[in-house]
Amino acid sequence: MRFLATYLMRGRIQAIGMVTTLGLLSLIISPLVILTCAGVALVTLVQGYREGLINLVASTIILMVFTGIVLNQPQIGLELAIKFLLPAWFLGSIVLRKSSLAYALVMAGITGCLLIIGLYWFTDPAAYWHELIVTQLLPMLKQAGMQIQDGPKADTLWIFMSKIMTGSAVAVFLLVQIISLLQARWWQALLYNPQGYKQEFHQLRYGIVVASIAAVISVFAIVSKNEIALNLLLVVVAFMLFQGLAVVHSLVAKCKLGTAWLVGVYIIMLFTLQNGAIGVLLVAAIGLSDNWVNFRLRLCAGKASNGVS
Repeated sequence: MRFLATYLMRGRIQAIGMVTTLGLLSLIISPLVILTCAGVALVTLVQGYREGLINLVASTIILMVFTGIVLNQPQIGLELAIKFLLPAWFLGSIVLRKSSLAYALVMAGITGCLLIIGLYWFTDPAAYWHELIVTQLLPMLKQAGMQIQDGPKADTLWIFMSKIMTGSAVAVFLLVQIISLLQARWWQALLYNPQGYKQEFHQLRYGIVVASIAAVISVFAIVSKNEIALNLLLVVVAFMLFQGLAVVHSLVAKCKLGTAWLVGVYIIMLFTLQNGAIGVLLVAAIGLSDNWVNFRLRLCAGKASNGVS
């Protein structure tokens, strides 16, 4: 990872080449889009808005040319840039301007919520997803040999899924952007301030105002089952997850619990994804409540006073 960060910082040509290469590879290996976005964000964080924008524009042009020649679809390169590289530059610019990781993540969460509200204001996302599931996804799964149940229960499931697919898609997009920004911030610290990222992430906190809005959305969604609110709730969970992780990481260090505790938390989150994502919800709830309770201040206070950060 350090090699990638060092190479990105060697010069403009190297940075553009790396971002473009990673972007093209991400069309084959999807998770590489995180490193692609992190590359744009790192250039922005270290070299400023203008250089980040130059990297973004140049990479977009090359991606469009390449996908146009090879795939005869230049819009694929443009879509990749608009969906992923542009938001990465935007978030990197916010951190650069405000010197606050928390502020950038708050803006990412707000953008995700506004996107959902906008989609419901101008379109009917549930109808779109239901048609996509029924006409494309289910036939494709059946053709692949999977047994798909039919009947009223199955129809009810597909209808419910179509109602929350917009929030799910935006939440995944938000996760990609936040992870990319964290990756870029880690790279930056790795090159120029080795202990900076750890301190910044351990102190990540959104504040009572943001947490109160998130709590209102969550309670309203659970009580009312309102479709828009349920989609916003998914974004809130994705957003609050990172403060929860910051709390966990900070307490593990502060309380001298050892790396095994962190590994355990991530394993629980991973293995409960198919069972209601209980682990993710729990960590997000910790992040939300931390804005009032302040776990990092209250727990292991004695050890902290003895010099444990």
